[in-house]
Formats: sequence, C-alpha cells, structure tokens
Amino acid sequence: MSTYQTLLDAIRHDSLVGIRKYLQAHSLDLNEIEVLFDDYDQDEPDELPLLFWVIQIGASLEVMELLIAHGLDVTQVNREGLGALDLAIRRHRMDLIQLCIEHGVDVRISRRRSGLTPLMLAASFSHFDTVDYLIAQGASPDDRDKRGTDAIEYARVLGQNKMVEYLERLREESQKEKQGL
Repeated sequence: MSTYQTLLDAIRHDSLVGIRKYLQAHSLDLNEIEVLFDDYDQDEPDELPLLFWVIQIGASLEVMELLIAHGLDVTQVNREGLGALDLAIRRHRMDLIQLCIEHGVDVRISRRRSGLTPLMLAASFSHFDTVDYLIAQGASPDDRDKRGTDAIEYARVLGQNKMVEYLERLREESQKEKQGL
C-alpha cells in the first residue's frame, strides 16, 4: 500500500472531506506524488504525476479545485510537454479546460516537443465547443507545429471534415475582418 493510498482513495471516491482531512494531517508537495496507473491493462502500470492521474480517473472539478488550493500546479508538464490542458481536451472536460486557463495555462503556447497546440488537439477530436473556447482565449487556427502543420491540416488528416470546414470558415471570417470587409 502506497504512502498516499488514503489520499488516493479519497480522491477516487470524490470525498472532499477525506481529502481535506488527509491534507491537513500531512505536509506534502502534491506535485511530487507519482501514482501507479494501469489504464490499458498493461504488464507494467504507468507512473503518473498526481495531476495527470486525477484527470485520468475523471475526478470532479471540486476535487481539482481543492488540490490546487493545496498546491497542485496545473501548469506542470511531463518530459514530452504534455500537460493538464492536453488531458482535459482529450477527455473533453470543459470544466477542467477552463480551470487550467484560469490558473495560468496559456492556450497560445505549446510546450510539447512536437509543437502541437491545444487548438490542434481539440480540432483533431472535433470538439467544436472547445475550439470556440480556445479561440476566444487567444488561440489561433493559423498557429503551426514544428513541422509547419496547422489545426486545419490535423483535422483533415484525421478525417474530421466538418471541423475542417468550420476552421476554414473561421479563417475566412478572420481574414475579412482584418481587411475591414
């Protein structure tokens, strides 16, 4: 049983009282906790930072807010530059996407090795509401990854035809606005 098993159980069961009680009794850095997680029935479970594990198990917004209040940093990324915003987009968790942005994650900056932006990721999954929100927060469909690929091309390659049409329409509207038409 891991040292943090009581905390992990409270998080898994969405027990705000249990989480609060544990955090008040133990002085610890939540950003240093690694959790064994077997998402795909592998021989070897992955070690995930607590932040990533909490998102992977589908913890509530209230649990995330409580953990952030106790020092959990939603701006942290792994070696590949994957962060909480990426996981929230993948899981289509608008509440967590908004939370990440409210706590300092910049939608215009990719910290991934590939340069994949949050908008490119949302377009790849055809998450229209997420795309709209990210654009409203400053993301641009014109941004490109390190290979020069933009969100429209990601959507096209993945067969997200309605998203391609949508982003092309947004790009056209944006160009007309810039030209004063």
